[in-house]
Amino acid sequence: MNDNLRGAGWILMSSAAATAVSVGVRALSDAGIASVETAFARSILGLALILPIALTRGGWPLSFKRWKLHLLRGLLGAVAINAGFYAVSTLPLATVTVIFFTAPLFVTIFAGPILGERVGWRRWTATGIGFLGTLIVMGPGTTSFHPVMLIAAASSVMFALILVIGKKLSSTESPYTMMLYASTIVTIGSLPPALMVWRPPGMVEIGLMILVGAVGTFRTYFDIRGYAAGEASFVAPFQYLRIVLAAAAGYFLFAEVPGRGTLAGAAVIIASTLYIAQRERS
Repeated sequence: MNDNLRGAGWILMSSAAATAVSVGVRALSDAGIASVETAFARSILGLALILPIALTRGGWPLSFKRWKLHLLRGLLGAVAINAGFYAVSTLPLATVTVIFFTAPLFVTIFAGPILGERVGWRRWTATGIGFLGTLIVMGPGTTSFHPVMLIAAASSVMFALILVIGKKLSSTESPYTMMLYASTIVTIGSLPPALMVWRPPGMVEIGLMILVGAVGTFRTYFDIRGYAAGEASFVAPFQYLRIVLAAAAGYFLFAEVPGRGTLAGAAVIIASTLYIAQRERS
């Protein structure tokens, strides 16, 4: 139980960090900094933090045995982070956060063809119900629907592919190799769109960029420590605190009130992803 509690603590820190990143991205957008510029700043600052850690812990970890998968994973990461940041800068924080939580549903879809995993009918049913929750949140055909919701969903699809490809690579590649490849390719891939709209940031904007880059990088570390310390089925539910924190941040900082569709869809998505996590463990 102590290990589980430690794991839950790390996941709570991850949820707070993820919310802080979203708030930073939104604040920079409100200050006139394009989301692609923020995404590049996040990427290059993350690379600057990861590079010395990787070299210290694992020597020079780059391997070219599976460079095509590394390249694909990095390119997906570049598109995903830019799409995700744009969605965060446009949609209510609670809404976009709920849509991001569809990533585990997409992982279930990709696990069969990419990893060769067998997915039973119970998990398929839970996945279908989860996507029903996504439709409730997005509200297609209603006044609550916003086209950028599709961009947020696309970001979730790409993050799911990144997770699945990462699992495939982990059988032969070290974590340091994967981290360096991904961070380097994401940084390079994020540079061209950032240059197209680059606006020199002021001191406040630079501080926010550093916050987004540093906290975003540490959030990944918090996730790793959380799932390493505790049982996945115990610690996973604590990540949904992120929805509460995002809703609170949206309300108090940006005067956003979550709609009933967002709340109802969130409940459905949470229930389905928790069930899938339980089936994964059993």
